[in-house]
Amino acid sequence: MRFDRFIQRCRAEWPEFGDSSRLEKSRHPATRDLSGVLTRVSGMATENKLKLLNCAVASLDAGEVYVEVGCYKGASLVGAAAGNPEPRIYACDNFSQFDGAAEALGTVLAQFTRPGQVEFHDLDFREFMALAPWHPAKIGAYFYDGGHSFADQYDGIRYALPHLADDSLIIIDDTNKRAARSADALIARQVPGFELILNLRTPKNHHPTWWNGIQVYRYRAQGPIDSAALAGASFTARKLIYDDFFLNLKHRRRALRAKLKHSFKH
Repeated sequence: MRFDRFIQRCRAEWPEFGDSSRLEKSRHPATRDLSGVLTRVSGMATENKLKLLNCAVASLDAGEVYVEVGCYKGASLVGAAAGNPEPRIYACDNFSQFDGAAEALGTVLAQFTRPGQVEFHDLDFREFMALAPWHPAKIGAYFYDGGHSFADQYDGIRYALPHLADDSLIIIDDTNKRAARSADALIARQVPGFELILNLRTPKNHHPTWWNGIQVYRYRAQGPIDSAALAGASFTARKLIYDDFFLNLKHRRRALRAKLKHSFKH
């Protein structure tokens, strides 16, 4: 990743880029070439996010690729690919949360990206990372928007680590969620060279600035990483709190509300 070029592009799009409190309130980048994407492609994104991904792809170094986990109907892929004809893009989604999105994604990619520009795999991200179809290239820019349970979030980064370029960007969506932020922070503490460079919050989900929060990390390799050894006691304790207790409680509450709603109707 040509990191300095990425920062330069971002500062051109958002003059307030160095001030997170102002950047959080920014409604759109200076260049509005992606403003029409979300009117043509259904997506859980904002113009800001699409431009951030686009700047990352435009700053890839030779021999690097962009990899995306969690595509929904393809808006983020279209934004990342726009005006970037050279870099290859690899993506996966198993559509476990969104019925009907797979067919929509195929249509969007056929209509809005060049033939062969995006290689999509209908897989769980763990299988996708094991397959690593981009080899021998390295990941210069990685966008994770898969499941945001603590374990999914943590593994979404952990499984990507062996494939990252020596200087790379990791962009993570939906970081308003506490479990997501906790997983990111734990990885950053455990992996040397993993540095938070952008941490943007929004007042609520679906916000027109940065949707549901976004974080950007820069990774600069400082030696081999045994990614299989990362998930130790710290991981287990946090998974117990965020997933086994809070997430399970949330699902139980949803099920109870649905049951009560059904009862009132009948």
